[in-house]
Amino acid sequence: MKHTVYAIGIGPGHMDLMTLQAQKAILDCDAIVGYTVYIKQIQSMIQDKLIYENGMGNEIKRCEQSIKWALDGKKVAMVCSGDASLYGMAGLLEELVEKHDLTNQIEIEVIPGVSAAFSCSALLGAPIVEDFCTISLSDYMTPLETIFNRIQYAGKGDFTIALYNPRSKKRPHYLEQAIHILQKERDEHTPVGIVRQAYRQEQEIIRTTLNAIPYEKVDMFATMIIGNSKTRWINNKMVTSRGYDL
Repeated sequence: MKHTVYAIGIGPGHMDLMTLQAQKAILDCDAIVGYTVYIKQIQSMIQDKLIYENGMGNEIKRCEQSIKWALDGKKVAMVCSGDASLYGMAGLLEELVEKHDLTNQIEIEVIPGVSAAFSCSALLGAPIVEDFCTISLSDYMTPLETIFNRIQYAGKGDFTIALYNPRSKKRPHYLEQAIHILQKERDEHTPVGIVRQAYRQEQEIIRTTLNAIPYEKVDMFATMIIGNSKTRWINNKMVTSRGYDL
């Protein structure tokens, strides 16, 4: 009999946006593992659970603990912000199960969640209605040169872009560099939406354009949606035309 670790996307932060499947899985589990910020977001659901939490940079430790508890016979939930696959722990869990030759003993079940790209898109209007891409500006796992190449080709391809991890204290200039690259491929008046702390008490929405981004207001709690050549503002809503003949 295989033991299961649930990789659960808990959405953007508001309980109403966590799927019923995710809520049920968390309530059914004996042990909860996650980044400290995410554990706090679901604190009311896990008062009676065994909890393992730690900070950024300890992802492997969290996954190893999840696997250990599962092998001990516990029902384990690894909670991730947004979706468990997109910049989440689902892939790392699968890799570690393979590395430890536990594929016959451990099953990873992924429970999807609402990613920041879609929660922020909803708050802004309808900027993501056709082809788009997500790009993280964090070079923690991806070389900066690769990130900037992706920015360039996303611009050339006229993708609407959801920019994750846009600006941190350790790398405050990456965002300006990325925007400079995009400005070579895209009109300077292209609509840009910035959402901080989506669906939380501290929520803030900034509507601007590619040439007027308030960099100092952007941080790691923000997601940026950068429109394509068919994106415009309609009644203060960021809207990308699908191309219907109206």
